[in-house]
Amino acid sequence: MDQLNEQAWREQQVALNTHLADIAESRGLGAALQALADHQIESGFIRDRLAEVSRYVCHPKPGSRRYFSAQFNPARGRRFAGAGLHVPPEGAESVHGGCFLCARNIWWQQQGVEMGFRLPLVGGRYIAWMNPFPLAPTHCVVASDKHVPQCWGSDSVTLMKMIDDLLTMVDALPGWIGFYNGEGAGASILGHLHFHLLPRPPGYGPMPMELAARNDQEGSLIEDAYPVSFMHWRGQRASIRTRIACWLERWQAGLKDPGQTTANVIAIRDRESDGLDCYFVPRHKARSRAEGLEGVVGGFEVLGEIVCSSEADQKRLNSGEVDYAAIARILSQVSVAL
Repeated sequence: MDQLNEQAWREQQVALNTHLADIAESRGLGAALQALADHQIESGFIRDRLAEVSRYVCHPKPGSRRYFSAQFNPARGRRFAGAGLHVPPEGAESVHGGCFLCARNIWWQQQGVEMGFRLPLVGGRYIAWMNPFPLAPTHCVVASDKHVPQCWGSDSVTLMKMIDDLLTMVDALPGWIGFYNGEGAGASILGHLHFHLLPRPPGYGPMPMELAARNDQEGSLIEDAYPVSFMHWRGQRASIRTRIACWLERWQAGLKDPGQTTANVIAIRDRESDGLDCYFVPRHKARSRAEGLEGVVGGFEVLGEIVCSSEADQKRLNSGEVDYAAIARILSQVSVAL
């Protein structure tokens, strides 16, 4: 692959982005991301149509509205290795160690097939790429256009900026779920800041974490109603942003071991509401896995659906070994007190 081909790829990117920006302006950001997904299916970049995915829903007792769920998704086990070429062909240059989220690598890694959409939000600083190992249809990875770290360190300003960017994106996406995974909290690419965005999957109602916080209107600590301790805020973006920023400053000032602190941050915008729900789940970097789960616990898992990808996990799911109590145990093992 040579420079001419890279230039052709960039020209196609410009044309596609012009088309998607028109869709976003006329029909909304969600329609533009769906159009990106359709384009990437037609181009052949998205090959996993989730045909092998099975979902298991577990209740504590018959008739209960409470539940946890598990997803068997064999392709997710391959995500840590990335997709596409690992060694640049003659004439191509690898930057930042071949980072899978840098556009200068993506054109040669995916041989010109993968295309992204620069979001017309937050100063155009993020590009949406379709996830080659999706959790659900139209699962996007939204990456910074600069190679900046996924982790915020001990800087509350940087953390709040990340959260504000996530809230801004999800506020423009009714019916979507967005989340951030920190180091040791599900992130597989630590060198490049990114979020995950996906429409609520077909057939999914409120997730278990949402049900646990359903009666909370003003924003508070949730710990007795769920295996993972978390903070929850609900309301208009500007209002909850102010409340989150005040809480984060106090929380970070009181941390005993800030170097080992990480988090999952989740934002959800219901179709029927003009407000947002934001969930902040504190984590410890050394507790990314739980007994009984071969994979890591990330944002989708703390919402209440664990994701399994190995044959051993599938056997446990099919045998009923992974039930409501087992999933509650898995989540409680990564919980950090607030």
